[in-house]
Amino acid sequence: MGDLKILDAKKEGIELLNRLETFIQIEWAPHYYISSEGRLANNYRKKKFYIHKQTLNTQGKVHWKIFYEDKTDGTVIEEDITAEKLVAKAFLETVYGKHRIYHIDGDLSNSKYNNLMYVDDKEFYKLSVQQMSVNELGRVQGYVPFLNQNRMKAKRLWNDMNTRCYNAKFHKRSPEYEECSICQEWLEDKEKFFQWVEENYYTVGDERMDLDKDILVKGNKVYSPDTCVFVPHSINTLFLSCKGKRGKYPIGVYYDSDKKKYCANMNVNSECIKLSVKNTSEEAFEEYKRHKEALIIVTADKYKKYIPSKVYNAMLNWKVEITD
Repeated sequence: MGDLKILDAKKEGIELLNRLETFIQIEWAPHYYISSEGRLANNYRKKKFYIHKQTLNTQGKVHWKIFYEDKTDGTVIEEDITAEKLVAKAFLETVYGKHRIYHIDGDLSNSKYNNLMYVDDKEFYKLSVQQMSVNELGRVQGYVPFLNQNRMKAKRLWNDMNTRCYNAKFHKRSPEYEECSICQEWLEDKEKFFQWVEENYYTVGDERMDLDKDILVKGNKVYSPDTCVFVPHSINTLFLSCKGKRGKYPIGVYYDSDKKKYCANMNVNSECIKLSVKNTSEEAFEEYKRHKEALIIVTADKYKKYIPSKVYNAMLNWKVEITD
């Protein structure tokens, strides 16, 4: 993000509206930080940062009074400024010849970064009187690099999800996805999926994060806001059944032709651990089930402070079935 200064919201005790909300310092007023969600934080004349109340001006736009020192003589300057101007300057890429700020949803009080775009006077008028739509502009608003990266992440997730559900070639390789689908809400409006990603994505150190559809609802086949959740890759792999590769025996069980016994094994940290040898596949499965459920609980406790509580609770209550 170059020389931009980012506020450590957690350290300052500020609760974020979503995991991607970011506060950037206002260059000419260094005690103030504007967020990608259109909020203003400030510690001017105070030791601790606080969030400004949002008040509307006569046009219905959020505005605040900010104070900063003149760099030439040190006098204090008071400025009344709108949220849209602060957000646009901090988060939107400038567009040559486009200086007006348009609110895409028509709500002048909504200054979230992805609700704003730069337009010229003619475009602003036509959009305002509904003579044209944003789509008819033939362009999309660019954002500062880290927000573009977030957008690209959401688009890649959409493409991957769409492939799993509707790509015949993919289904030949992974038939377990043949019955999967995307909920109507997301199919009709990809922007709703992008917004859901923004509000729900999080990171755990350097771990890869996976979009999961069936930890919260076992056996679920539909990608939707109610069933999907992000989890670290190491958690996601705990729940793989590999039905297409394991043959006719229950999950976690294989037949040892030399011993003429059924063996239970389990993958732990990419290492195959042999558990025990039993006379029947059912007995071997029960051994696997006991160890697997224990491993899931141990892993849940390990990640408890990082993952959403609904994921943690789903892992604690997870039951391994012989039909999995």
